[in-house]
Amino acid sequence: MKAIIFDIDGTLTETNAIDSECFVQTVSEVLGVKDFDTDWSNYQFVTDSGVAQEISQRYCDRPMSGSLMKAFDARLFDLLRAQPDSVFREVPGARNFIEKLKASPDFAVAFATGAHRISALHKLQTAGFDIEGIPLASSSDAVVREHIMLRALDLVAQQQRTVFEEVIYFGDASWDVEATTNLGWRLVGIGPGIETERVFLDYADQDSIFEIL
Repeated sequence: MKAIIFDIDGTLTETNAIDSECFVQTVSEVLGVKDFDTDWSNYQFVTDSGVAQEISQRYCDRPMSGSLMKAFDARLFDLLRAQPDSVFREVPGARNFIEKLKASPDFAVAFATGAHRISALHKLQTAGFDIEGIPLASSSDAVVREHIMLRALDLVAQQQRTVFEEVIYFGDASWDVEATTNLGWRLVGIGPGIETERVFLDYADQDSIFEIL
């Protein structure tokens, strides 16, 4: 059995734009920082908690306290929840692809996202994914992306009570390339913003994706 672990924003849901918009507004409101670098690839840890902490340190010269991080997470979730459901769309074919993986005895599915847990669940559920029983690790569990991914692997391994013959990660950004390289996992790229050996625009050609798994 192989573990198939998915990023969420840009990989399963077309939410990169609205997620960034709400994140920028949260930084402005909660941290009081109006002008900052929004090229997320310039940050050390490209997760909600990692970027927020680095912005606080870089622009405010202070670490984020636990209470401030809770306020940040809550405001970000409120902004996302206030958006119309129509902005939380699946990447074409993603829901059906997940269902086929779940139905197969050869694969086990998990999610590993740089978003916080409540935000990630909202995006998936609003986009129509059936996530019942699928383990999810998030920025609520760790700051470092690789640690989140390993947490997702641990959760699905415990669920399946097995050691996987291979771990395959689906991602959409340069930091996914770096993280999978660091972990020694195989990467399948989704969308136009990632450069790796195997890239698909979406999940429309599912037969071709299954051929490489």
